[in-house]
Amino acid sequence: MADVVQLNQQGRRSPFLGFAEQLVAKHDDHLLNCGPEEQTATVLQKMDRLNRIAALTPVDDSDIDLAGFGKAPLLYRAAGDETVEYLLLSDIADSLGWFMPRAHEFVEKMAGFDLEDQRREDEERGDGRLGWNRMRDYIALGLELVIDDPDSKPDAGGRRMSDFSDWLVSRDRLPALLSASPWSKEFMDNTMPAFGHAMREIWGDKLREILTYRTDGTPSGNAYDDLFATDGLTEEEARLRARRGPSLDDI
Repeated sequence: MADVVQLNQQGRRSPFLGFAEQLVAKHDDHLLNCGPEEQTATVLQKMDRLNRIAALTPVDDSDIDLAGFGKAPLLYRAAGDETVEYLLLSDIADSLGWFMPRAHEFVEKMAGFDLEDQRREDEERGDGRLGWNRMRDYIALGLELVIDDPDSKPDAGGRRMSDFSDWLVSRDRLPALLSASPWSKEFMDNTMPAFGHAMREIWGDKLREILTYRTDGTPSGNAYDDLFATDGLTEEEARLRARRGPSLDDI
């Protein structure tokens, strides 16, 4: 097995071997069904496949700010019509204090939506080819992992566990992850003024024509003032607030 996992399909040592071995070692206490060599081989297959579709370049010493709630290293940059930059889901989850099975569940769901969008696009194109462009944001690495989970249903032996895996996640999808993380409320509170500025810039006074309503059905105002408020902040102040992290005090 050791000779197998060191070689890619061209018979050369895979440039992703070090990454795969470190990833498996990171999750060594949670390996399920297969040992480290088999799991390393699986990660290498996933990475080599991605590299054939969009060439990967390692990125060193580049930590990405998670909107003030933590940091995670940028690992790879993928070429293509649009460049995609990848972080590791477990690095993001560790920094945010996000239980990995929950983070995995969210990313798996998002990847499923991307797959549906891709297949819909393939059918509409009608040339019989299967596309890839909508499926580059969440890359499953094929690890089989398990961890004790007190919130899961007990198995036949009474043990409560959840299985999960690790993923490469596009930097562009960090807002989605933050909105589903344990910091979701704080993140949304922080970013709404910046979002309001963005929507006002795109739609302008057209938002004033969209009425908003109270729960009893009576008009309460318009989308410009009610749905996309900026809390009186300038664009620069709103950008700073969007990246301030856990603090909920007024800036």
